[in-house]
Amino acid sequence: MKPRWNVSTLLLALLVFTALGAPIMARYDPLEMCKATVLALPSWAHPMGTDQFGRDILSRLIFGTRVALLIGVGATFMAVLVGVPLGVWSGLGGPRIDAIIMRGVDTLLAIPPVLLAMALVAILGLGSVNAAVAVAVVGIPQFARLARAGALSERGMEYTEAAVALGANWGRVAFRTILPNILSPIIVQVPIAVSRAIILEASLSFLGLGSQPPAPSWGLMVNESRNYMYAAPSYGIFPGILIALTVLSLNNMADLVRKWRRI
Repeated sequence: MKPRWNVSTLLLALLVFTALGAPIMARYDPLEMCKATVLALPSWAHPMGTDQFGRDILSRLIFGTRVALLIGVGATFMAVLVGVPLGVWSGLGGPRIDAIIMRGVDTLLAIPPVLLAMALVAILGLGSVNAAVAVAVVGIPQFARLARAGALSERGMEYTEAAVALGANWGRVAFRTILPNILSPIIVQVPIAVSRAIILEASLSFLGLGSQPPAPSWGLMVNESRNYMYAAPSYGIFPGILIALTVLSLNNMADLVRKWRRI
């Protein structure tokens, strides 16, 4: 059963295309200021209006797509890279190692994601890169839990016992025998994790802890629009809608992947 193309997949493909071709697609420099067009309403020259510095909102949204996808995908990749081996090690390493690793994971899970990300950014410093690292750390527990559950269920299988009987070392058993058989739930979780990472990055930027001005960031644009809700309502509406559509599309993509892999 192959996944069908729908509105969500087309929107995600458009976002990726937009991020790659941002310099070509944007009509204006996202950092270019113009005093003559401050808080302009949507028009032919500026389809989504301008901000308090006269910068084109559409161009900033286009370049902001790069920030959202880079942090969302990059942070998720880092979380998978750390969380999955950690979970497999926990599931195969014995009771003592399992207890140590899982108590650390439980500690991370016990802290609300936004508060944990805020604390990490406060330690690492402000900026997009540090925000991405914080988002990645927040995402590690979910992948560690999934990998551990899969490793615990697979280590008692006959093919795992056969690999051990043939003299395979721990690394080969973990990554050549068990890991390929527990990838399905991890792959399904990836789009959901990317959507959470995008929301968390936007939240950090909204609070002033993520991308810093004048960088084009969706969350930062929503934050800056609060003081101009009545003068230029489109200023905050468009980035908010784009965040919502992106998250909904990624969640729907996870459903499509689940059906495709028959989970």
